[in-house]
Amino acid sequence: MAYTLFFVGGLGFGYAAPGLWKGLCFVLPVGLALLAMVQDGVQGAIIAELALALVLTAAGLLLGLVIDRGGLRGRRREYV
Repeated sequence: MAYTLFFVGGLGFGYAAPGLWKGLCFVLPVGLALLAMVQDGVQGAIIAELALALVLTAAGLLLGLVIDRGGLRGRRREYV
């Protein structure tokens, strides 16, 4: 379930966040991993789960970028 949330978070940031704010989606998985490392120490399982969470977040981010760019193709974005 947590990995689904990382993917959806990346997707939302990739689609909606402007410019460099898109990178902010990586703060949550890294922050949670750091908290786990403070409590339990550095373990291989935490590093592996962090790597998986970062990959899924990046995949969501890239998909969000593709969706955002696909909507712009052929027409200008209009703001109300």
